[in-house]
Amino acid sequence: RDPSGEFALEAGALILADQGVCCIDEFDKMGTDQQALLEAMEQQTVSIAKAGIVCTLPAQTTVVTAANPSKGSWDLSLTLVQNLKGIMSEALLSRFDV
Repeated sequence: RDPSGEFALEAGALILADQGVCCIDEFDKMGTDQQALLEAMEQQTVSIAKAGIVCTLPAQTTVVTAANPSKGSWDLSLTLVQNLKGIMSEALLSRFDV
């Protein structure tokens, strides 16, 4: 809430990085927040519908992430998808240039 008691939006990392770069560390610990990132990377917007506020904000952002592999250390005998299994969905992984 703002000082007047009204609900207000506070921009997150993707919105603040519009037209720039957003770096995300510990991506493997994001959990369900990854789905919000998928919309931003596919449509270059972030949609909000909360507390009576409905809006779409621009998020034309380059995203760079770092994550720990699912087994704790990188296994050279596995593919990228196999090393990140359970950490990042294939749909989200497809949005990155690898």
